Amino acid sequence: MPTQAIILLAGSGSRLGVYTEKIPKCMVEVADKPLLIRLLSQLEKIGVQQAILVVGYKAELIKEIVGNSYGKLSIHYVENKVWETTNNIVSLNLAIDLLSTNFFLLEGDLFFSNGVLEKLSEENSMAVDNYKEGMNGTVIVSNDNGYVKKIYLENNPNRPDKYDKLFKTVNAYSMVYEIFKKELAPRIQQLIDNGQKNIYYEQAFADATDDGIVSFKIIKFKQKDWCEIDTEEDLLKAREIFKT
Repeated sequence: MPTQAIILLAGSGSRLGVYTEKIPKCMVEVADKPLLIRLLSQLEKIGVQQAILVVGYKAELIKEIVGNSYGKLSIHYVENKVWETTNNIVSLNLAIDLLSTNFFLLEGDLFFSNGVLEKLSEENSMAVDNYKEGMNGTVIVSNDNGYVKKIYLENNPNRPDKYDKLFKTVNAYSMVYEIFKKELAPRIQQLIDNGQKNIYYEQAFADATDDGIVSFKIIKFKQKDWCEIDTEEDLLKAREIFKT
């Protein structure tokens, strides 16, 4: 099980409207608890020792609420000061130098049912769900051995039109440190150096997959396992599904 975790929290969550006017998206409550607090609690229970929080929008409020530790979990903050003009590829890149062991990569707008993150204990694994109508974002194609064959970001021109054989990424990964540091981190840095600061870090993952450099094991999540909170509709739906 990874003992570090990177949680990306810099964005403002503007699509949630009034819900994020005074608080960051990761502090929105589902099942009577803020998303981030629930996630930290779940990470602590499975033995993660350090959480690296990449903050931006309302960073001071997150620091005030969470502090420097959560139970046995130590908290380290990295601030993306250009969060308003960049995307999560920059946030992830800022945290890389703090890594020293296998780690979870998670986004701060995710809700997981208890006991679900343990499914990601396999090395270099990617959580996915069956693609359903209304989903957006990155999708993947699986090979016959249960590994990722192809990653399609939302704006890829050759993205398939038929979704019946696709899986939606959950934005939750378990990473082998040595592979990430050697193969993925340089690709992330190169994209940024080329001026691509407004793209998703998944582009580096897609490129490495295409080149046959990195293999991601597919871990299938179910609808009852998780929820991504992007919009007000997502939030209200999650609150209905995952009642206390």
